[in-house]
Amino acid sequence: MTAQVLSPGDAALLDLLSRLDADGYDFVSPTPAVHGLVARRRRAEKPDILRDILGWGRIFGPETAPAWLLQALTVAEALTEEADGLRATLRVSRLDGRLHLHSASSSSEQAVFLGPDSYRYVRFLRQVLSGASWRKALEIGVGAGAGALAIAGLHPEADVVATDINPRALRLSRLNARHAGLRLDLRPGGFPAQGAWNLIIANPPYMEGRSGRLYRDGGSQYGAEVALNWASEAFSRLAPGGRFVLYTGAPVVAGEDLVRAALLTQARRRGAQLVYEEIDPDVFGASLARSSYAEVERIAAVGAVITV
Repeated sequence: MTAQVLSPGDAALLDLLSRLDADGYDFVSPTPAVHGLVARRRRAEKPDILRDILGWGRIFGPETAPAWLLQALTVAEALTEEADGLRATLRVSRLDGRLHLHSASSSSEQAVFLGPDSYRYVRFLRQVLSGASWRKALEIGVGAGAGALAIAGLHPEADVVATDINPRALRLSRLNARHAGLRLDLRPGGFPAQGAWNLIIANPPYMEGRSGRLYRDGGSQYGAEVALNWASEAFSRLAPGGRFVLYTGAPVVAGEDLVRAALLTQARRRGAQLVYEEIDPDVFGASLARSSYAEVERIAAVGAVITV
């Protein structure tokens, strides 16, 4: 196979990741609220300039950044000018031992998000898939590539296809995979038109409504619509004995987990097995103040494994 020719910007970002790895760079991405709070604090007397710029996304002066970093971000067109200086439009976080490029801001329509859900998702994948084997795997909604890279790392000889409707996600996932030395077949869109899969994984958006942010909007049913639609489609795309591994948010109304109830109905109808786990009982609690969540008492982070 002929190696893909990289644009100057992509080559600069790959070099940036290599330099960060060589320097032992490490950053764990928190929730946007915590990120904003910490980023606004006064800087330490001895700042860690790499984590300030690429982790916390703080404004910086060009004279304070290493020349190689400033050059890479400039060539990659990953800088914005603000009144007080420059700010990177990309961040770099370490997850599952690998560095991941992702968006610095979660407010734009095509933001490529990585945060605490990504860490929980990958931990769940490793928990349920360690020791398992498969030949063909598919991830729907690859984002920054955390899930697809996790399963590619667990089983490097498998064919792993990953899709996303966001072209920025496909670009960053491709760079993250190349830096990690793992093979991903990245494709635009949702479920491929053809193919049966031994393994399908997904971490769909699960917040209620349609704000225009692709990584966030789960549609109706208090945000569960997308996850349940993907689950329904996955049933018809799994090879015999195949598994669909889902990490998502589940609205709980009057004590009932609506995602669990809907998945159980789907599984029984198709003669499939469902294993279901509540990973975190309370996430995005501040969202319950919105009128659209008036009937919801909590949102749980959950993991499901459906075997056909």
